[in-house]
Amino acid sequence: MILPNFEISLHSIRQTIQINLNCIIMKKVVTLIVSALLAIPVISSAQRGDHAIGLRFGGGVGHDVEISFQTPFHANRAELDLGFGGRGDFDYWKLTGIYQWVMPIENGFYWYLGVGPGLGSWSEDYTNDSGIYLTAALNAGIEYNFSEVPLQISIDTRPELSLSNTPDDAFGFGLALGLRYRF
Repeated sequence: MILPNFEISLHSIRQTIQINLNCIIMKKVVTLIVSALLAIPVISSAQRGDHAIGLRFGGGVGHDVEISFQTPFHANRAELDLGFGGRGDFDYWKLTGIYQWVMPIENGFYWYLGVGPGLGSWSEDYTNDSGIYLTAALNAGIEYNFSEVPLQISIDTRPELSLSNTPDDAFGFGLALGLRYRF
C-alpha cells in the first residue's frame, strides 16, 4: 500500500492557516485603527488648527512614505503614522502611534520629543515567508507652522527597536520630512 505524501499536505495546510490568521489579524487591526481615528477627535478638546494630516516622506524604518495624522492629547499630542508599500515580491505595512511632548521655540517654530509602539506586517512571496511584528519607537524633531496658510512642515528622526520577529535589523533609524495640512 502506498501512503500519500503528508508532508506536502501539512505544509499547504499550515500556509492556509497562516494566511487566514493574517487576514483575521489585519481585519482586527484595521477595525482598531478606524475606531481610534473616529474616537480621537471626541476625546481631545482641540481648537481649530490643532489637528494635522499629511505625508511623512522617508517614513519609518523601511517605509518610503507614511500617512500621518496628529491630534491634541491632553496638553501635548498624539501622532499616528501608517506606512505601506512593496518592492517586487515583498509587501509591508506598519502603524506607529507616538505620544509627543511639544515645546514652542518662537514665531511658529516648535520642537518635540515622543515615544510609542509600532505594529506591522510583512510578506515575501519568493520565500512564502510572512509575519507580524512590534517595535518601540522614539521620536525627536522640529516643525514650523505657517500662520498665513494651514501648513505644517517638519523634519524628525524616529529610531526604532524591534520587540519581535522582523524581516530587517533589530534596530532601525528613520529620518523624515513631514508636510501636513492643519485644521
